[in-house]
Amino acid sequence: MKKIKMIVTNSFHPDIRVYKEAKYLTLKGFDVEILCWDRQNEFKNKEVEIIDSIKIKRFFPFAKYGTGYKQIIPFIKFIKECKNYLKNKEFDYLHCHDLDGIIVGYFCKSINCKLIFDMHEFYEVNGKKQKIRYIIRFLVNYFQSKSDNIIYVNEMQKKVVRNKNIKKLIYLPNYPDKYNYIECQKTESDKLRISYIGAVRQYNELKNLMDACKEMSDVEILIHGAGVAYESLKNIEKKYNNVRITGKYHFTQSAKLYSKTDLLYALYPTNSLQYRISYPVKFFEAIITKTPIIVNSGTVLENFIKEHDIGFAVDGSNFEEIRNLVMYINENRYILKQKIKNLEKIQYNYSWEEVVKNLDKIYT
Repeated sequence: MKKIKMIVTNSFHPDIRVYKEAKYLTLKGFDVEILCWDRQNEFKNKEVEIIDSIKIKRFFPFAKYGTGYKQIIPFIKFIKECKNYLKNKEFDYLHCHDLDGIIVGYFCKSINCKLIFDMHEFYEVNGKKQKIRYIIRFLVNYFQSKSDNIIYVNEMQKKVVRNKNIKKLIYLPNYPDKYNYIECQKTESDKLRISYIGAVRQYNELKNLMDACKEMSDVEILIHGAGVAYESLKNIEKKYNNVRITGKYHFTQSAKLYSKTDLLYALYPTNSLQYRISYPVKFFEAIITKTPIIVNSGTVLENFIKEHDIGFAVDGSNFEEIRNLVMYINENRYILKQKIKNLEKIQYNYSWEEVVKNLDKIYT
């Protein structure tokens, strides 16, 4: 049995994309172990765990998310701990998730294993300063050159890959597992239910939605998930009679959350190119659950929803624009029925079950 070691720089609780890849590979007969950095020590009682035949090994160099350079020393400790853990182990593949994961993997790989760089996003836009972007670009190019295969999720990533690395590319977009959503049946409600489902990072965009709908008693705002903005939003929840912020959920609960959703709110800060060019997994979850979507204006998502007529676009920083759109939808709910009919036409066009087979090009 060939052995795969994966590296992620989160606590894996679980990381849905990483979990889906690992699960597919275990079902194909591979021995998969995921090395995780639980930087906030949330799972110290679960240092070793097995989930659906996937082995989990956690490391605990303490650091807080969002503290920037303060995380460098704990990150180096994580590298050293992974290297020490792997030094006497045999494995055939080292599958590294994201840029920080490939940095760890580069220092931990054995001579004979294949190094896989799984790029979950377009990293070059993460640096606000131009010099930082150049550094990130250099790092991405360097580790792509050192990798045996490169997994990418969108065309923007592919455009900047050097010609010598093109043949290494494997396409694996963030599509949902349709079997997790196949039984999603919408429940009835007199209220218009607008949900955000996912990592809660964007305080301003979500607060703008809450403020825009504050006086609408027949509209309910539901925010599901945890993240850096969760505590700040939870602290002001009581100021709103029609807002519920529920916190962390397990991915197996996702279909139930969508069953109680009339509109998915999928807005992000558009000052980042990353958010303007990305297709988040929740976008495709909305499609597979036939949930009309509100997205940012000026993004690839706006182009998509206009082409298929499955949602609405709005400036997430414009309180009045959000309020006017929600009022319009609430007063003309028949519009949602047409959007749902259009969603039915493409409902199963973006499912994980087919695209995940691209991993077979790496793992033989």
